[in-house]
Amino acid sequence: MSQSSGSHSSRHPREGAYTAEEYVRRPDHIPQTGQDESEKYILALHTDPTHHQAVTALRNQHFPAKINKLSAHVALFRALPGSQLPVIQSAIQHLVHHHHPFPISTGEPFLMAHGVGLHVHVEPATHIFRTLKEQWNGFLSKQDQSFRAHYTIQNKVQSSVAQESLVAIRTGPDRFEGSTGTVMGLSLYLYDRGYWTLKQTYPFRADKEGERAPVADRSNDDEWPPLGAASAPE
Repeated sequence: MSQSSGSHSSRHPREGAYTAEEYVRRPDHIPQTGQDESEKYILALHTDPTHHQAVTALRNQHFPAKINKLSAHVALFRALPGSQLPVIQSAIQHLVHHHHPFPISTGEPFLMAHGVGLHVHVEPATHIFRTLKEQWNGFLSKQDQSFRAHYTIQNKVQSSVAQESLVAIRTGPDRFEGSTGTVMGLSLYLYDRGYWTLKQTYPFRADKEGERAPVADRSNDDEWPPLGAASAPE
C-alpha cells in the first residue's frame, strides 16, 4: 500500500486489526505443516501509489468505517508458515529477478457473500501464483491453493447494503471509473495478532540487463509506506 491506513505508533509499519484483538483462523486457513505455526506470513502485490490510492478511496467510501482498518490490497497467499520462511524468501528472491514490472487494471465490481469485490486484470500475477504454488504446495493452506485477483471493496454488510453499493459503484453519480497502474514487485507481511507487519519488499527487475534495485527491507522503518499490502482475513 502507498500509505498506512491506521495511526499505529509501534516500531513496525502495520495494517490495522480487522475485528478483534485476536483472529481465530478457520481450518482451511491453516498452513499444512503438521505443526502449530506461531508465525504466518502473507504475500501481496506491491503496486504504484496512484493506482493504490484510487482503489483505496473506493474502499473507504463503501467499507464499514468501524472495521475498515486496511487500505486496498491484492493478496497472492494469506497464510505462509513461518517455519518455512527461508524457503519462502529464497523462492521470492529468485522469482522477482526474472520478472519486470507489469500492468494492473480494475474490472467490473461483483457481489461477494457479505459485500462487494472488484475484479482485477493482472494476468502475470496468476503466473507468479502458480509458479510459487508449485514450489510451496506441500505446506499451503487450503485457502492458498487458489487465487482470484480482486480487491475487497466492502465486507461484513447485509445483502441489501451490498446490492445498493454494487449499483452505486456501477452506475451511481459517484460511480467508479476504473483504475490502471503498475505492479512494481511483491511485499511479504507478518501476521501479528490481527495486524500485518511489513517484513520485506521485493522489487521486480527494472531493466533488460538483469539489474534491479536492491531488495528493500523496511521492517524497522516507521515511515516506509507499504505498497500493495495484505489484509487481515475478510
